[in-house]
This record gives sequence, structure tokens and C-alpha cells, in this order.
Amino acid sequence: MQAKTSVRFFKKAVAGLKWRDAGAFFMEHNALVILVILCLVSMIISPLFLTSGNVFNLLRQQSTYLVISIGMLVVMLTGGIDLSVSSIAAVGGIMTAIPLTEWGYDTGFGLFAAIMLGLLSCVLIGACNGFLVSYLNMPAFIVTLATWFSVQGVAFILTNGAPILMDFSLPSSSMLIKFGELSDPVFSIPYPVIVAAVVVIIFYFIMHHTSFGRIVTAIGSNETAAYLAGINVRKYKFWVYVISGLLSGVAGIIILARSGSATPLTATSDYNLSSIAGVVIGGCSLLGGEGTVPYTVVGVFVIAVIGNIMNLMSLAAYPQMIVKGLIIILAVLLRGLTAKTAR
Repeated sequence: MQAKTSVRFFKKAVAGLKWRDAGAFFMEHNALVILVILCLVSMIISPLFLTSGNVFNLLRQQSTYLVISIGMLVVMLTGGIDLSVSSIAAVGGIMTAIPLTEWGYDTGFGLFAAIMLGLLSCVLIGACNGFLVSYLNMPAFIVTLATWFSVQGVAFILTNGAPILMDFSLPSSSMLIKFGELSDPVFSIPYPVIVAAVVVIIFYFIMHHTSFGRIVTAIGSNETAAYLAGINVRKYKFWVYVISGLLSGVAGIIILARSGSATPLTATSDYNLSSIAGVVIGGCSLLGGEGTVPYTVVGVFVIAVIGNIMNLMSLAAYPQMIVKGLIIILAVLLRGLTAKTAR
């Protein structure tokens, strides 16, 4: 009798342990679990989901969000935020398009010079954000919100409120458009996706295997302790905004290549919301100090798959905005529950 009781107790203990392990796994890897579930549901809802055309289209669309979200992750790891990424991306595309269409940069070197000009413009905007936040101790939310609006105004002034259409007859413009439209001839991977993958790999190495990444995370975990340890906190907080500006510029040029036009309306798009949502869903703490590059990629694709399946179901854009807002609330809730579980 005692032996049977012991066996029943052991079975209950093992069952409870399995449930606890499953719960702990979900709380730790909830973004990945949600992505897998979403993909399975999407496969059931629409047979078009796993077609090569839809998959490559999804990857091409998310290349810009991925690049911007990596920059957002670097900023948020310090406990900051960058609300100006969409405006910076707009300026990056515009400042690349102007030399190509109006200044006659119609050679291969001219394309390189135009891209460098576009990226430099974005780096300077990021540097302004970084200087105000790190050296003048202004709140990142207010600084980048003001930059969002002011740079958006700059974008409208530069273009007179009208999109700049690329001239397909110019070799430099043609090269850029082909980059946005064509794919790698061997694996059929769109070139913008390759650029996004390279950015992810580079920043995975930087954030996880260099002192810069460890210091940025340490600043977000405890800025005072980092300062007392002799870390130049201001310098690192300055550079994360420069990085965010640079990557927003890269995304802006990808948008220009894909669409064949540079428009100030990019500044009004959802890159701010979607990049923050992707980073938070990927497990980055809003207070800083916690977050990884791989899970930021997962977070971006959680939003992407939801949007993609709603598009396949011909759902209007406005309900999709509601869903994205609810996703952010759910992500923050799960983040809070994860933190409580860890304690």
C-alpha cells in the first residue's frame, strides 16, 4: 500500500514538474513559441502562406523593419528610445535620391557618393539626438519625439511635399532600382533581405561578443553602477543614437530602391511603432539592460506574420493597426510576467 502511494506521489510530482518546465520555457521563449503557433495557424488559414512568392515578399517587406529594429534595440538596451526613426529613414532616402535625379550623379561612383550622402545625413541626425540625450541629459522620449516632427518637416521642405521619382534612364538610378527588385541568382534571395541579414549578423557579433555590447547592456541594467565602474556612460549613450540613425538611413535607402521613389510620407509610416513593438515582443525590457538580437528578429516576424495573414484574408489596414496596438500591450504584459517569474 505504501509502495503504491509512493508511486502515485512520484507520478504527480513528475507531471507537475513537466507543466512547470513547459510554463518556464514559454515564459522565457514566449516570442518564439508565439511565432511558431502563428505560422502553424497561418498555414491552416491560407494555403498561400507557405508559397515561395509570399515568403520572399514577406522577407523583402520586413528587411527595412529588421534593420530599423536592430538600431532600436541598441538604443533601448541603454534604457532609451528613438521615436525619430521613420523621419530619419525618409531623409536618408530623399538625400540619396536628390543627387541621383537632380544633381546628375549618373555613374557607379555617383551612386556610391549619393548613398554616402544619404547615410551621412542620417548619422548627423542621430548624433544630434545622442548629444541632447547623453551630454545635455534631456529625456530621450522628448528629444526623439521633437526630432521626429522637425525632421519630418525637413523632409517635406526638401521635396516640396511631392515624391522624388527615380529616373530609370540614368545608370545609377537603374542600378539602385535593380538592387531593390532583383534577387540573388543562386538562392533567389532578394538583395534587400541579404542586406538585412548582414546587419543582423554584424550586430549579433557586436552586441554579444564585444565589449561595446556588454557595456551598452550594463548601462541599461544600472547606469550609476556603470558610471562608478569607470565607464564613459555619455559616450556610449551618444553612439547608440548614432547607430540608430545610421541603420534608419540604411532602411531609407532600401525603401528608395524598392519603391523607385523618395517620399516624405515615409516619415509618417509605422516604422516607429512596429520597430518598438518588435523589440519589446522580442523580450527587450523597456527599462533597458535586457534584450538580444535573435529575439528581436523573432519579434519583428511575429508582427510580420500577423500582418501577412491579415493581408491574405483581405483585412483592411485600420483593423491591423488595432491588432498591432494590442500586440504591444500583450508583449509588455508577458514581459512583466516573465520578470515576476524570474524573481
